Formats: sequence, C-alpha cells, structure tokens
Amino acid sequence: MSPPTSEEDKTDPMPAAAAAASEEEKAPTPLRICCYGSSSSRTPAKYTDAAYNLGYHLAKRGHTCVNGAGKEGCMAAMNRGANDGDGAIVGVTHEAFIVDDGGWFEGAHSVFKTKHTILTAKGTDLQERKKLLVEGADGLVVLPGGPGTWDELWEMACARHIGFHALPIVCVNVDGYYENFKSILMRAHEDELLYKLPEEILHFEDSAEAAVKWIESYHASVAMKPEQEQKKVIERKTSMLKRMQSNLSGSTMTVWGRMTSFFGDDICDDDDKGASGGRQYRRSASLSSITLFAAGVSVGFLAASKVGVRKM
Repeated sequence: MSPPTSEEDKTDPMPAAAAAASEEEKAPTPLRICCYGSSSSRTPAKYTDAAYNLGYHLAKRGHTCVNGAGKEGCMAAMNRGANDGDGAIVGVTHEAFIVDDGGWFEGAHSVFKTKHTILTAKGTDLQERKKLLVEGADGLVVLPGGPGTWDELWEMACARHIGFHALPIVCVNVDGYYENFKSILMRAHEDELLYKLPEEILHFEDSAEAAVKWIESYHASVAMKPEQEQKKVIERKTSMLKRMQSNLSGSTMTVWGRMTSFFGDDICDDDDKGASGGRQYRRSASLSSITLFAAGVSVGFLAASKVGVRKM
C-alpha cells in the first residue's frame, strides 16, 4: 500500500468553487488577509477544499494570503490554492523550526522554496509570530482548526471586543463547524457579559468565497462613510485605547500616572507624543489637586487633635 498523499503534494483537480473563481476580476482594492486554519495531516477533505477555495479566491481577487506557512491541513491547501491562482503569499514561521544551514523550516510548504515571502519570528514563545501574522492585515478569515486556531481566533476577537483593533473577523463555518462558537457568543450576550453585540465581534459565513466577499464589503462600507464621521470614530477609538493602555498596562504607566488618574486627570505616559505643554499643564493641575487634598487632610487632623485636647 502506498503512503497517503500529503496535502502539500496533492495534484487533484481544483474544487468547482475555485474553478468558478478563475473567471472573476480583481477587486478594486487589494487587501492583506490573514488566514487561520488547521495544520493537521488528518484534516477532513471538506475543510481542505474550503481552504483551497480560499487561497485561490484571494489570489484571483488580487489579495495577499498571510498564513502560518504550513504544509499540512488547511494551511497547506490554502497555500496550494493561492499558488495555483498565481497570488501573493506571506508565510510566518518561527526560528525554532529551522532545520538546516540553508535556513529551511520544518513543516513549511514547498511553495516558499521557489517564490513568495516567508517571515521569521523570534523569541521563546509564539507571541511575535502572532503579531507578524496580523501586522498590516485588513481582515481575518478563520477556517476550521484545533486549539491553535482557536487561540489565535479568540485572542483577536477579544482585542476587537475591547477596542484594540477594528479588523473584520469572519469564520468559515463549513458544515456548521463553528456553530458552537456562535452559540456561546449569543449566550454571553443574553447573560449580559459582552460590551458589543455578537455580530460586532465575529461574523460567520458558510463558504470561503462568501467570507472574502464579506470582508471586501466591510471595507467598501467603511470607505463610503463621510470623512468627518470616520475621524470621530478614530478619535473615540484612540481615546479609549489610551485609557485602556493606561489602566491595563503596568509597563507603560508610572506610579505618578496612577496617582494623577485617581484625581480624575487624563493620564499622560512618558511615551505620549502629545504637546509637552499639555503634559506639563495636566501634571501641574494634578499637583495642585494633590496639594489641596493633602492640605485638607492636615486641617482635618489638626481640628481633630484640638477637639481631643479640649475634652481632656
């Protein structure tokens, strides 16, 4: 019996959906799309077919496919599809996977040997790799996958939920694979555990083609908004992000910042690129508040001590 064919080495005819996509025109605006999906060699064909369709469709629409560079599972299929569609692919891997002096990576798809771009993350964990995957991305498409895929998905969903980014995220819900994720978001909404509506956090489509079309429509709708309205949205998000960074990131907020924030002033980090005069004014105002507070406490102690002496 011959060994099973790796997804990387498959030469099967392209799925019908991908064949139909070959007739499509390029999208008006090329996008950089980050794609998550399984890397298992046991991934069912219905999922790898969807992955191939995604890669091929992105290529024909003129978009760049960014993924984990894998040679198995959904990652392999999307790389094969994007390559067959003569599209641009960016693979992101980790230096820990280098296997020879030539710099080749264990588990990387062969399409990266001849063309396309491969980026190498460093570090003792996968955090930098995750950042490189989404750096400069215009949207995220999530195919069926296991815990690694879910980890990447929910990290980005959480960041969108609390306002750290506004990237559209869409799950390709092949054969109802992500129905439980839809259900848990709805349950969290019903139990009032969310700050946004479920559909504002994650979107779901049944096919790769529909997922790409949804992201294109999302960007088209944003571009049609009046410039002033877009500016207001950006300002609100920027203000919220600064406050969240100040309140959540101990590495970027000084003790002084914590003290001044207690008195209701805007926090201004050392890395703030705003006008120096504004920083000085806010810190001066905060100092005045602290002085008044301290003076009030002193007067209170003095009055209390005098009352105590009289009673004696």
